[in-house]
This record gives sequence, C-alpha cells and structure tokens, in this order.
Amino acid sequence: MHRIAATVDWEGHPGLGGQLAPLLPAVERHLVPAGRSAVLGCEHPACLYRDGELTLACDARIDNRPELEAALGPLPSEAGDGALILAAYQRWGSDCPGHLVGDFAFILWNAADHTLLAARDGMNMRTLNYLRTPRGVVLASEGTQLLRHPTVTPAFSEAGLAGWLSGWPDPDCSLFEGVEVLPPGHALLATSRGISIHKFWDIDPENRIRYRRTEEYEEQLRSLLARAVSDRLRTPAGRVASQMSGGMDSTTVTALASRALAGGNRQLLVISHSYQSVASCDETDRIHETLKHLGIGDARFLAAEQHAALDFRTLYPPALESPGTVASPRYVDEMTLLKTAGAGVLLTGSGGDELTWGHSLTYGQRLRRGELQVVWEVINGCREMQLPVMRTLRQLFVNPFAPRWLRGLLGRPAGGLRLPEWVPDSARRRLDLTERLPGSDSTRFRNPALQARYEALRRTSTINSVRSYGLVGAQHGIDVRHPFFDTRLAEFSFAIPDDLWIRAGYPKWLLRRTMDGVLPDSVCWNRHKVIFDDFFGKLIRDQAPNIRQILADRRLEEMGLLDTDKLLEHFDRVVTGQQGFSVDLLYVLMGQIWVQKYWF
Repeated sequence: MHRIAATVDWEGHPGLGGQLAPLLPAVERHLVPAGRSAVLGCEHPACLYRDGELTLACDARIDNRPELEAALGPLPSEAGDGALILAAYQRWGSDCPGHLVGDFAFILWNAADHTLLAARDGMNMRTLNYLRTPRGVVLASEGTQLLRHPTVTPAFSEAGLAGWLSGWPDPDCSLFEGVEVLPPGHALLATSRGISIHKFWDIDPENRIRYRRTEEYEEQLRSLLARAVSDRLRTPAGRVASQMSGGMDSTTVTALASRALAGGNRQLLVISHSYQSVASCDETDRIHETLKHLGIGDARFLAAEQHAALDFRTLYPPALESPGTVASPRYVDEMTLLKTAGAGVLLTGSGGDELTWGHSLTYGQRLRRGELQVVWEVINGCREMQLPVMRTLRQLFVNPFAPRWLRGLLGRPAGGLRLPEWVPDSARRRLDLTERLPGSDSTRFRNPALQARYEALRRTSTINSVRSYGLVGAQHGIDVRHPFFDTRLAEFSFAIPDDLWIRAGYPKWLLRRTMDGVLPDSVCWNRHKVIFDDFFGKLIRDQAPNIRQILADRRLEEMGLLDTDKLLEHFDRVVTGQQGFSVDLLYVLMGQIWVQKYWF
C-alpha cells in the first residue's frame, strides 16, 4: 500500500507543490505538476502515470484485467494497474470506477477539461479523504496527511470520537474537523463549479441468484473463491505467505493458495499463532492437522503471549489515523519474519465471517415461511453445542417478532441498538448518534437477516485488523491482502438464498460444503468457533490497575462525550467477573489511549 495525494486550485495560484509536499514523506515523495491548477503525488514512482492530458496517482491492484481487455482491447503485458485505470477512463469517463474490480484508490486529473476524478473500492480496502479549500480541493489516502496542509488547524471531530466511544465507529466520519471521508464504492468529481459525490458500487438488495441444486451454488462459490485468491497472488517475490488459524476462513484461503501455487516457481509459507496461556484460544493441533492434510511443510508459529507483559499502550499503540489502527509488536514480529523469509504478500482469512457466516435471523425467516422443522433443527443444534435451548428459541423465534410495545416493556430497544451506559444521553442527542448506528444505512433489504449482515459488513471491526496489518506490512514491504473482501464474492453472498449460509446448526454451511474434502473434517465440520475474547479478557484482567487508570482520564467527559464513573463501574464488573468482556469496552479503551497520545 502506498499513500497518494493531490491538490487542485481552480485559480492556478503558484506554490501548489509546496502545499502538497508536507502530505507525503520527504524521502519517498514524488510530485508531478499537472498544468497550472493541479499537482499529484505519491510515495512510489510506480504509482504515478501520465498519458497526454491525463495524470494519475493510484494505489491499486486491479483484478479483472481479462474482462477489461475484452472491452478495451489488449494492453501491453507490462502495462501496470494504473494503465488499466487510464484506459478505463478513456473509454467510460467518470463512470470508469464501476468497471473496476480490486483494491484501489486513485486520483485522476484531466487537464483538458480541468476535471478531477477520485474513487475508492467498494470493500473498504483502500482509503481516500478530502479537504475543501477556498479555491479548490486537497485529497490524500489518510486524514492525517491532510492535517499537515497549511490551511488546516488540527482539531478532533466530536462525532468521530463519539462513534468509537459508543462501540459503533461511523466508517464515513473522520476523526478530524474539516476532513471528509470518501465512502467505499464512491467517486468524487471536482470541477470549478464544485464537488459531487456519487456511488458507483454497492450490494444490490434486489439481485437474486437461484439454482435448482445446492451443488451449483457450491461450484460458483468454489470458482469465486479460487479467483479471489489467485488474483491476490501477484508478486515478484519468490514466496507468498498465508496467515492461518484453525478456522474455516484462513484454512480455505491457505488451501486455495496452495493449489494455485502448485507446480510453479513460488513457494507458500504459512504463519500461525499459538495461545499457550489460554487453552480455549489455542488451535495448534488443528493447524498441524490442516498442514499435514494440505501437504504444506513450510510453517512458522509465533506465541501470542510473547509481548503480553508489555504495558497495554505499548502492546497496542494506536496510529493517529484511527484508535483501531495499531502497530502492535506482534504484527511487527510477523512482518519481520516474512521479510526475512523473502515473502512479498501475506494472505489472510479476514472477511470470511462477514461474507459466509450467515445470520441467526435466518432461522426466524424460515419459520415465517412455514418451515416448522427449523425449530427441531435449532433444538438439536443447541444440544450438540450445549447451548441453553429455551433462551436460544426465545432469541431466534420470539424476540425478533415481538411488537415494539412489548420490547419496550421488556427493556429492549424498540429500534436500532442501545448505546453503552457510559455514553451520556446529552451526547447522543447533540450528535445524533442513533442516526449513525446500524439501521441508518440507506441500502435496504426486504429480508432482515440480509439487512443485519449488510450493516455488519459496512461497520465490521475486522477493518481495524485490515488497517493495522496494512500499516505494519507497508513498513516492511509486505502487501497484506484479504481474498474474502472481494466485490464479486460479496455480490454472490447476498444474492443466494440466505439459509444456504446457516443451516443444520452450522454457520458457513455452504462454505463447509464447498471445502468438504479439501480441508480436514475436524476443521470443515467443527461447530465450535474459537473466540479470542478470552485472550483479551485475560489481558485486561492482568493489567487491570493500569487500564483502569487509562479509563479514568476525564478529558472526554469534559467534552461531554463520556460518563467516566459509569465506564469505571462497568470495567470493575468485567474485572471481577460480574460481566463479560465486550468489544465496546475495547473500543472505548482504545479511544482513551488515542486521545491521551494525540491530544491537540
């Protein structure tokens, strides 16, 4: 990943390069003037392209080259991803982003008509931020780059901070005043008349894929997954690495990468973690069984506890860009190992839960369709997994369909989600926080299970891991790629019958069917997903005095965003075992650390 930037001044005032230069590292900075009105820049010269009146800065991996060449005509084999974007623009103009598949962010200046086009991929793998200036616009990969622009006085965005404190960061809301986020799957078009934003990609709620046989769904899923993995194997390095746990997603990626690389001149290296101090998180035996089943001999293990004795702030130091983007020593260890081993790409299983897990609301939808056997299916699944039967039946078949007045009587929110107790009502009202929670998205599905999945995909906490690995990987020259976060796979995932993803007590049912025989049964048909909350919960308890001191900081309370006493009461209940550990608590903890480190 490489940061890009651009500035446009419609009046053509001099000194644009001097304004843009601070937004990029001095050692790696490459700037290209594009006439009197624009300057584009990036960290690597290979990210800059010129073609007549067109200048492009891009951070991109375009995956649908065969389809593009079928429409555009063949391009030279050495033509890079930027050349594909330029060719697409010359054919389709500002509609070109909708024809691109892959992970990308780009800024394109057309000097002929003084038009700037910027876009980022629909799966949120790349980022773009922009800043409106009195005479134009400035764009950059990261919001923190824009803080260095001479027109900006750094200040926190209360709305951006409140999202983190509430447990639901708004992906389209910057943490910095004056900085705006270009949403995923959107393009920005800027002319002297102003700026317009339009959506070029989203999951279509009306799209349907229906086959007669389950095997046909399996075949298409297998093809999509194989393509998603193979598209992400491009690298001049002699090795490709895959991060593998004992779960379905990372083992699927590893198995398909192993098949794609078989017989070639590149090797596959598997990197895994052991959790010796928390038995419920350790999957070492299953990992070894998978390695043997796939015939993979090159595997390295790192102990998750290796840095556990470090202060929490040192163990998860947040980047200024976001409280959730952390350059953890654990990630540094991984990238150092991969760099030494000669790997140029790391594949992960991130995104598998979001696109293949399904949703428990599907069981209720099946009952509404008259499938009475679904009740026995759930009861049998509860008995196998030792879950409370009556509570599960109530959660799946009663609560979702209770009228609003009854949910209110039972103390459940009538609509949307309840905010954590430490978020003051005054902050919720002042910042319209409920409007930013899941349920406020404009894309609407008729099926509530699909709506819940869509909202979870839009706001998934997995993006924090994506950003963190991207940050540390870039520092070590490793490109971290996530095959499940693929627009083609996302479109398929939401278009097929929703009960194919969760059935017979199995989440990821269709993925399991698709990988049956490719992966060992102990992985493919394992009902018990490892949840790493136990590891984080132990870490929180081990460092309780230090973490309580972090949470006790009252600066956010002075801003009206936090009730510190209620937060501390909640934390004490977690430490004493009266309440379970939750991601809400982790988010507010990271938010406090971020504010304390970067307080303006």
